[in-house]
Amino acid sequence: MIKENNFNFKGVWAKYSDYEIIKSNDEFYVRATKKSKITTFDIYNVNKKLLVDFLLIGRETLKYTNERDIECNLMSTEEKYQKMVLDFVKKYGLLGDLSYPLLNSNIISSGEVYLQGYSEVNKISANNYIKPFFIEDENIKNIDFNNGINENILKYVYSTDLPIELSNKPEEMNLIFSKAYTEKISRILFYSKQLYKIFEYTENSITEKNEDKKAIYKKFASEFVPNNIAFMFDLNDDKVALNWQFSSLKQAMEVLLGFNESNDRKELKMCKHCGKPFIAKNIKAEYDTISCRNIANVYKNREKNK
Repeated sequence: MIKENNFNFKGVWAKYSDYEIIKSNDEFYVRATKKSKITTFDIYNVNKKLLVDFLLIGRETLKYTNERDIECNLMSTEEKYQKMVLDFVKKYGLLGDLSYPLLNSNIISSGEVYLQGYSEVNKISANNYIKPFFIEDENIKNIDFNNGINENILKYVYSTDLPIELSNKPEEMNLIFSKAYTEKISRILFYSKQLYKIFEYTENSITEKNEDKKAIYKKFASEFVPNNIAFMFDLNDDKVALNWQFSSLKQAMEVLLGFNESNDRKELKMCKHCGKPFIAKNIKAEYDTISCRNIANVYKNREKNK
């Protein structure tokens, strides 16, 4: 991908050594276990595997549901999909759903949250926005986030010592890397489905021969608008790298997908037979397995012989 094309990119994210699934009010969430330890990693060292693993969840989710979001809630109650999400989170951490849609940063100090609505910016109190991300945690529930930093925030939110690599991040990193922070499994499933659909539309817009179908794929693919991102220079003795300041893992995956799809020598591809995302060893590869290639060739021969 881009990194192998001599671009020096960095993108730090953090994860805990272990996570668990908890149930609250008949809904399922993921959070770090109490004894787990926080570590950081460079997203660009795992970029293709990260995308493949997440898009595979999206592909499975799309088999179950298409447009009806309520079905993601039903899926989140099934052990199969819970395990898929938990396995992913144990590898790469939670998605940073809290920080992903924010229009403003340092929401703890300001006590206000701004989100983009359909036609206008919506203002939400910090209490109403933050607390739903801390299920089953009485300490956080009793904190007042609406009036800036207070003693309880320092005690319960800043109790996690963030690694030095995250020291220059906005305050909300202390929220999403808190052990008490939770993300709803149904929302993770829904986002995986959405990202896979963008991947599928973009790939099909290139390979589809039927012009009408191609136009439809292009239309849907063009609606992909990644969230705001920023970078800074990372200066070493022998090179300059772009250090991407990702506010969430969701944002990072959008950037990675954008780089992949715009690369003439892309390594992450979608199997032309089964739709499975895979890392191609050969730039001309079109199928993830020999079996898919053989089946596709059988179909082609049948079409020729009609």
